[in-house]
Amino acid sequence: MKRCQACGYVIDGEAREIVPDSGSGARPTLYRHLKAEDCTAAKRERIATPSPLQRQLRRL
Repeated sequence: MKRCQACGYVIDGEAREIVPDSGSGARPTLYRHLKAEDCTAAKRERIATPSPLQRQLRRL
């Protein structure tokens, strides 16, 4: 599972890899969405989908 460094949401599909300059390999590879619109779409989708806790609270 890859997470976007910019927005923090999971990336579905293609991702842009950012390999840090580290001789020892101590820094992990970073990933970002290919386009800024994909970050915005991931945020909208996450907000629109209620969490299990939100669903339980609505039933009360």
